[in-house]
Amino acid sequence: MNAIEFMTRFEEDGLRFFETLRAESGDAERKELFEILADNQKRHLDSLGKLSENLHGIETDTTLVDRAGQVVNGFRRTLYSHDIIKEFKQDTDAFDHIVKAEEEVIELLDGMAKAETEENTRELLTLLAEEEKQHLSRMENIYEFIEAPRSFLEWGEFSNLQPL
Repeated sequence: MNAIEFMTRFEEDGLRFFETLRAESGDAERKELFEILADNQKRHLDSLGKLSENLHGIETDTTLVDRAGQVVNGFRRTLYSHDIIKEFKQDTDAFDHIVKAEEEVIELLDGMAKAETEENTRELLTLLAEEEKQHLSRMENIYEFIEAPRSFLEWGEFSNLQPL
């Protein structure tokens, strides 16, 4: 298996995870959050597809990815546990679990890149790790944007001396 196939599987698990949470959530704001995250995930999958097309013919298979493919990622682990899905419907910190799953795969890609002996594959793994860091940053920005109306500062000026 090559590294792009591995990442495509991971991102597809993330997409199914977001779509499941969107369908299961009763809160309109959380539905919107998971809908936007799913859309972002689809765009990320498209970029992986384009990268795969650009690398057509270049050897990027590695045994490290084959071994990593056996590891159950955070999204898949959560998808197969219906109890966790039920908890996420009520958990306001569900996004922290999503960030944790993304950080795990970034660490995995970084570790595989350091251990890889083939130059092309090492560069691809490093590129995928950087892409995943940018993807995580976009996800965090989406979350902050959705959560912004609930976050505010109370200042003592302008006669706002009483707590809200």
